[in-house]
Amino acid sequence: MAPSSKGERGSGGGGTSGGKRGAAEAGRGGRREHVVRQLERVKISGQLSPRLFRKLPPRVCVSLKSIVDEHFLCAGHIFLGFSKCGRYVLSYTSSSGDDDFSFYIYHLYWWEFNVHSKLKMVRQVRLFQDEEIYSDLYLTVCEWPSDSSKVIVFGFNTRSSNGLLINMMMSDENHRDIYISTVAMPPLVHCPSCRDMAIAHPGDPSAKCLQHGFMLHTKYQVVYPFPTFQPAFQLKKDQVVLLNTSYSLVACAVSVHSSDDSSFCQILYDRSRHPRSPAGEACCVAVPPQCPSSSKDGLERDSGSGRSAAASQQTVPPPLQDAENHISPAVAMAKEFVADIFRRAKEAKGPAPTGEEAGPGLEHLLDSGAVGQGSVASWDLGKSSGSCLHSSGIPSSASSGTGSPSDAGGSPKGSPSAELESQPVEPGYVNYTKLRYVLEPSDLAEAEDEYEDDKISLPFVVTDLRGRNLKLLRERAVCQGQYLTVEQLTLDFEYVINEVIRNDASWSRQFCSFSDYDIVILEVCPETNQVIINIGLLLLAFPSPDEEGQLRPKTYHTSLKVAWDLNTGIFVTVSVGDLTEVKGQTSGSVWSSYRKSCVDMVMKWLVPESSGRYVNRMTNEALHKGCSLKFLADNERYTWIVL
Repeated sequence: MAPSSKGERGSGGGGTSGGKRGAAEAGRGGRREHVVRQLERVKISGQLSPRLFRKLPPRVCVSLKSIVDEHFLCAGHIFLGFSKCGRYVLSYTSSSGDDDFSFYIYHLYWWEFNVHSKLKMVRQVRLFQDEEIYSDLYLTVCEWPSDSSKVIVFGFNTRSSNGLLINMMMSDENHRDIYISTVAMPPLVHCPSCRDMAIAHPGDPSAKCLQHGFMLHTKYQVVYPFPTFQPAFQLKKDQVVLLNTSYSLVACAVSVHSSDDSSFCQILYDRSRHPRSPAGEACCVAVPPQCPSSSKDGLERDSGSGRSAAASQQTVPPPLQDAENHISPAVAMAKEFVADIFRRAKEAKGPAPTGEEAGPGLEHLLDSGAVGQGSVASWDLGKSSGSCLHSSGIPSSASSGTGSPSDAGGSPKGSPSAELESQPVEPGYVNYTKLRYVLEPSDLAEAEDEYEDDKISLPFVVTDLRGRNLKLLRERAVCQGQYLTVEQLTLDFEYVINEVIRNDASWSRQFCSFSDYDIVILEVCPETNQVIINIGLLLLAFPSPDEEGQLRPKTYHTSLKVAWDLNTGIFVTVSVGDLTEVKGQTSGSVWSSYRKSCVDMVMKWLVPESSGRYVNRMTNEALHKGCSLKFLADNERYTWIVL
């Protein structure tokens, strides 16, 4: 991709034959459609292709050598690309000693960009603080769709090198290290707090306020089959990153607040959104006005797929008490429907299990092909009646579904027992932590020396730009000034697998054990905070009873689709797949086919979004392939740096 010129325009029509054949050959050879036709296609798709214009006028194309001093290029700067705002160009350097026992050190740089002016370095930070990195990493720098306050850097160790230190330390090829650093962006203008820091530390470019000068680092290991990297989904919700640690899905939210800011809003896990459990209510799951339709009323099992059928559209008249409390007909219908489910279950199997609240299936959301990015209503699974809700921590009084009128009115309103019963129900598997960090605790804010909590999924190191560690505050400590909040909400995969099989799989009686699994994120809805994941599963199970021969366990593959609500931490079963016997296939071929099916499913659901709602991604992949990028493109402002 090079600047257009008069010479190119003059020599464009020389050696092609005319007529239809020539036009066809030109089309196959890469000739593009007329720009007007491409713009009409933009109106249909709603998205402007970044490759719409392959050539730009020379006035908006600049050479990297003309805007960067030679000694920076000799120092090994690898330029990655433009920031979303177009104001900065990012680069990085990696350095290590000459011997095999030296570790790699990475630095990230921000350069202020102006067309036809020299790049001006405005920030330099060290990535992956104090980590012992023994090989060159695949780096990816990402920005959230609308959150321009920070960037997140992923470092992937593929263990493909043959260095002496790697062979000594990493003999196990089934593990890979993932390094992550979240770094505050340089401010467009200096805020009052940054000006105060500059006055207190004259001449120090790293003297910034906490909002514009924090760094957060973490590291974890993943195992085979190594999770796929999906920045378009993992960062789709602003301020939140979804991390697949091979054993769990961890939602992390990082934000900076001020002690005098009354508009603080927790990003993850709002306890007030949990269903409440007053006596006599079987289920308190909110339901939208539109309920899924089907041919039967109640919960049915499909013997082939283990999927549950949806509820019918017949309107159930609300009870008198509900009418008096102004409860909508849809909510009343859902309560009556769930109560009927539990009555049937109790009649068939005795007392209903306390850890399950069931509802009709959500298959049509997946099979219709109408669900995609931007379909907010379709992904409001936590509020849909078509869900199977797993809440192992719900007391039996809330999940029995057979509450009598005496139970409903057993406690006077306002009594301690009634207040206790009306508290939000928190499932036992919800794992949420919120930590606060400050740079210099005040006398009133007591710092925590060693914070140990088994709920913390990922350990973090939080520093400022000058390398000083931030102090962890006690839970109820009062602080002055700015503080950084790190939230973590964790979903344990093996717990989900066991619960879904036990409660929702038609082949649960055949199931013996599972040996391996792979998780792919299918969709994230930032408006409803729903995360849709697909769990590919290798398991041992007995053949179905109608099969002839010896009844010995065989290896099967299947998939479980689950929706996870970041507001409540509750997961919902969307569908359970059939058992497919694995015959002569390696695990690698099974996972390869599974991931291809996930890609096909995502593309089937894909709905174009606005051009501004994308995750900006910059990577050094070209370097690891032994080549170089030809240009750095700012496609929104149509400015290129030719390398």
